Amino acid sequence: MKNIKGLLIDLEGVLYSDNKVIEGSIETIDKLRQKYKIRFLTNTTTTSRNSIFKKLINLEFNLKEDDIFTPSIAINYFLRNNNINNIFLMTNPDLFPDFKNFIIDDKSPKAVIIGDIYKEFNWITLNHVFQLINNNECLLIALHKNKYCKREDTISLDLGPFVSALEYASNKNAIVIGKPEKDFFDLAINSLNLNKDEILMIGDDIISDIKGSKDNLIKAIQVKTGKYQKHDENSNFIQPDIRIKSINDLPNVINN
Repeated sequence: MKNIKGLLIDLEGVLYSDNKVIEGSIETIDKLRQKYKIRFLTNTTTTSRNSIFKKLINLEFNLKEDDIFTPSIAINYFLRNNNINNIFLMTNPDLFPDFKNFIIDDKSPKAVIIGDIYKEFNWITLNHVFQLINNNECLLIALHKNKYCKREDTISLDLGPFVSALEYASNKNAIVIGKPEKDFFDLAINSLNLNKDEILMIGDDIISDIKGSKDNLIKAIQVKTGKYQKHDENSNFIQPDIRIKSINDLPNVINN
């Protein structure tokens, strides 16, 4: 792994877990930043990059806000690359600052960004988006397409079913940007101005982190913290290049 110049590092489960810093991770990141370009990845779709940055600063990590890469920031890159300025947001209001450089247009946008708005999903909100994307020039962009999630200690519908309903009604495929989608990884790598063979992904989730990166021909290391479970080592899953106890083992592994 001596060709590695950039690191994609997942946040939750790798640097901290349940809002508690994984012992040694702050010092390890300080060491890695001296040698590698880094993007800190998260799949959160309800919190702005600035809010995540403030959380990490409060946890005493040393980083810049621009080092953090979220689905909403990835969508920023996608919109600029495709010369799209007019958008409509159906997302958690905390994400609005991430799109401050775009024109919010609720009449004829070129793209609708849909995220998790929880109890605000209803016929009125969904029908408004349907009417907007029924214009053939308007893209439907989803922050993710998860089927369900856990809310208030029970399984609940997540964003995916609502995205699928809009796809079905409009006969249009949504563009999904977030781990483990290819676009998310490509945009993160492009932000570092590096090639895929110069990148290493470090994560705890066998699907979104490891499978996502390996499917995109990116080297991957799984840490045995966070979401890691013993059955991740089952041959039914795509496997990482290496597994390590925690991110604290990373500097030695890269150098060997």
